[in-house]
Amino acid sequence: MKFPAAPDVPGCIEELVRDNPAALCCSVRVKGTWHDFSRREFWDRVCHYADLFAPLPHQSIVLFVKQLDIHLLAAYIGAMKAGHLPAQISYPSAKVNPAEYGKKLGHIHEITRFGAVFTDPEGERLFEQFGALPIFTPDSPAVPSPSTTPRGSENALVQFSSGSTGMQKGVVLTHEGVVQHMKSYAETLRLTEADAIATWLPLYHDMGLIACYLMPLMTGIPFYQIDPFDWIMQPDLLLQLVEERRPTICFLPNFTYQVLAQKGKVRDLSSVRLWINCSEPARAKSHAMFAQRFPTVQPESLTVCYALAENTFAVSQTLPWSGNSTRVHPARNVLSCGKPIPGVEVRIFDPMESGDGEVGIRSPFLFHRFLDGTRPLRDGFCLTGDLGFLDEEGEVYITGRKKDILIVHGKNIYPQDVEYVASEVPGVYSGRTVCFGVWDDELGTEELYVVVERVQDAAPTPIKIAVQKAVMEEVGTVPKRVEVVEHMTLVKTSSGKISRARNKELYLEKGFHLL
Repeated sequence: MKFPAAPDVPGCIEELVRDNPAALCCSVRVKGTWHDFSRREFWDRVCHYADLFAPLPHQSIVLFVKQLDIHLLAAYIGAMKAGHLPAQISYPSAKVNPAEYGKKLGHIHEITRFGAVFTDPEGERLFEQFGALPIFTPDSPAVPSPSTTPRGSENALVQFSSGSTGMQKGVVLTHEGVVQHMKSYAETLRLTEADAIATWLPLYHDMGLIACYLMPLMTGIPFYQIDPFDWIMQPDLLLQLVEERRPTICFLPNFTYQVLAQKGKVRDLSSVRLWINCSEPARAKSHAMFAQRFPTVQPESLTVCYALAENTFAVSQTLPWSGNSTRVHPARNVLSCGKPIPGVEVRIFDPMESGDGEVGIRSPFLFHRFLDGTRPLRDGFCLTGDLGFLDEEGEVYITGRKKDILIVHGKNIYPQDVEYVASEVPGVYSGRTVCFGVWDDELGTEELYVVVERVQDAAPTPIKIAVQKAVMEEVGTVPKRVEVVEHMTLVKTSSGKISRARNKELYLEKGFHLL
């Protein structure tokens, strides 16, 4: 595949439009109906929104808080084309606590000082607290601009960390870094013009934004986008899409494999050459469940990626042709995340006795800076906060988060291990569990607390007993307390991860109704 020669994101897309304007750019499912857009149709909308945003002060941060449709997809690129930095956050659903969402918006405003907002008409009310702020919707009139270039912009966009260990941070990515990353990752995946991507992931998720949206736009392969809210209600939509439109690549968080194995219909999924497990600890069991449920899935197509917003996206990737698709470390029972992609260097800092240490990365597409102006590095490496190790072949293994690790009675415990086994207990809502440590002054140590959401009407007492037993068998420690709450009680981050820090706060403040 020949990668565009343009030095910036909109330029790469425009180059592909000139090359083949009639080629399929994307297909978007909105309100139950698929809408196809050619490269030219998509680009015309990008130009419209570039005109809309043109009057803003140069390099303004434009906050996108909008439900999925072609307007969101095109306006995001339009903001970049006009010389601004788009920043996407989740749109509030009916299940989101309004107070929590208001707190989140206030934090985002504090760290970004966004200069404008793009939202749906009904979303304008969310920003009344910020005074006289330019608010754009798809209905806003645009004045054609004579300029079609990005006005000399160096910075391309703002990505937010998930906030699983606290409040979200914003990182600024440059056009140069994004373009270089796309070249490296496209080479790693061996993208060709025959490829296409299927996705339900939102743009506020770095996997959805970079891998499933910008990468196909910048390489010229089509992508098929399902509304995330629709997928949550009907997980089988993704499998139906694969069977009917025959895409070749699909990025998924680990929990999705289990959801699809439990709720999806058995379909022909043979067109997908790469299933890429990313954004949370990948589990061999999840891959096994998925492959067993869907016989047309080739086991070697189940791969793993380690990625983070600070590196634009991918750090490392397992690959079928390297023989490491679902490689489990023989002594640690951890899935390999593969070798670093071209241009990325990984180093383990401050290793413990186990060999685990903090993962550091260095690359030409590392983030430009945090929004607060800092760019903390150690020997040129960005310390990720992730714990992991490298094997003798240079493959990356991720074992946990440095800030999340619990030390209970002198024993290191990784929260994701506890939450995973708790999720598998009958009566517990899968993926809706959290654990954290609470300091006990009398014992002089942290104690392990676990909170789980129950499936409707499941009896709390048997759940508590079963969770205690499962956690004991998995990590060798009995939780001090296991609490059961109703479904949709626990707070998640914008990328769908459980926010341990916020849920701990709410628990200690007696903000949960315990069953």
